[in-house]
Amino acid sequence: MKAIIIGLFTVLLTGNSAYCQSGNADLDVVQALFGRNKRLTIAEYMQLEEKEKNSFWPIYDEYEEKRKAVEKEVFVLLNEYAQKYKTLNGDQAHKLIVNYMKSMDGYNALRKVYFKKMEKGIGSLKAAKFIQLETYIQTSSQANLQSQVPVIGEVEQMNHQNTPVNLRN
Repeated sequence: MKAIIIGLFTVLLTGNSAYCQSGNADLDVVQALFGRNKRLTIAEYMQLEEKEKNSFWPIYDEYEEKRKAVEKEVFVLLNEYAQKYKTLNGDQAHKLIVNYMKSMDGYNALRKVYFKKMEKGIGSLKAAKFIQLETYIQTSSQANLQSQVPVIGEVEQMNHQNTPVNLRN
């Protein structure tokens, strides 16, 4: 499963870089490509019976539309951070992190609502399996994105480390 999901993230991460450089149109394309691949992965791992498929996929599609909206919020914040991280002040950092936490709350609230909907259609065990898989995908994606973003102060610290030391004083 990890190999397939890593492949999905390559598409997502490449698109994220493009988004930070251009805009919503690129993010929409990336989300569409990622969504198709993700859907295939979900189908493979869910192993739904025909009756369950009829219940699951409409709920999943509804979930994905709402998830993409939350994801766009996160990418907007990431883009804003990418533009400001070298000169970020306390007020800007506060605004960014508070909005990021709201987005994470949005993901959690969305999963909670759609777990209940899926549970009615496909049962608790398979609904939990979906949430587990979705959480794995989101967490892995976020970890990969975070690894590409400098931590506040990291650039300044690297600049200080690369400054030649004058030993003659």
